[in-house]
Amino acid sequence: MKYYVSVLSGIISALLISSLASQAYAADLQALLIPSLDKTDASYIGVRTITLTYPADSSLAQDLNGQNKRITFAMNGTAGQQDDAGVSQVIEFINTALLEANSPVQASAAKISYTAVLRGDSTRATISYKTEIKPTLEKFVLGSQGTSKIIDFEWRGIAINGPVILNAPDVGKIDVNHPVGLFQVLYPNVATKLMSTDAQEIMEDPILNFKAFDFPIASWHQLFDPVGAYGGGAGLQGTGGAKVLSVYAYGEGSLREGVHLPEEKDVSVNIDGADIAVHSTTPPPSGQITVAGYSDEQEADGAEFAVVSPDAPEGVQTSTGGFPIQVLLVLGGMMGAVAIFVLFKARK
Repeated sequence: MKYYVSVLSGIISALLISSLASQAYAADLQALLIPSLDKTDASYIGVRTITLTYPADSSLAQDLNGQNKRITFAMNGTAGQQDDAGVSQVIEFINTALLEANSPVQASAAKISYTAVLRGDSTRATISYKTEIKPTLEKFVLGSQGTSKIIDFEWRGIAINGPVILNAPDVGKIDVNHPVGLFQVLYPNVATKLMSTDAQEIMEDPILNFKAFDFPIASWHQLFDPVGAYGGGAGLQGTGGAKVLSVYAYGEGSLREGVHLPEEKDVSVNIDGADIAVHSTTPPPSGQITVAGYSDEQEADGAEFAVVSPDAPEGVQTSTGGFPIQVLLVLGGMMGAVAIFVLFKARK
């Protein structure tokens, strides 16, 4: 009995930590696919932290010491819309990225939110970025096999490499895909100095890069659950007649996936005669794709897809009696690891 209490306590702690971690930024992909609708609102979150370390008497110290700046906004739009904000162009970028990923899926609308925070003192400045795109994805159903639907999985690993310029209220034009974008708006002089050194590669490293999710879908953790057990708790708005959900989880680390580590980049540069250390950190990826129906992932000619049936095949066991403990362990452990990463970076 003590063992089960300990396990449940650990799960609850992990879930509580995960809620804090999500607020502290965590690289993320989330999507719910209902084949009968052939339309969904997905979520891609790109995260980055840049740290500049400089001498107290340097020009960067003069520019950034005592600074506490924050930019945050959200915008939305539809494909083909004539707007000055730039959202329709972002949708074009998403659709181009989907084509480059060999996916037939297309975005018809999108919401983009951006948050960047800069805090500086006499010897160091830390800048945190979070760019989220929530595209409305359509045409992920490739065809039918009797009562089953064939859905595409190639859409998950997209990347937008170029500048993503939005004309935001009270901010003006800002590149939300490259770390240098914040500096160009708030400290153009610092941006120019950084971009004239080897720090340019870090300053132009795209935040909206989700190629990590190209990891073979067959190696993601796959779990099944009746709609009654999982769907209600997750706020599922209809399942298109499906009686089971298939949950694909990625990022917690395993023998199949290996251990996911943060991506770290460092460069030392000289600005106005002072040695500056530039450090970039991207947290490990975490993703969850939920499919309404029993999903059997397959691959042909290098393309990954799934055959989805409304019911689980006879003899296949799904969890009962509440939210499956396996999902809690997978997702709680995954997000708990992100929380530990965030706390570790905050203490450095």
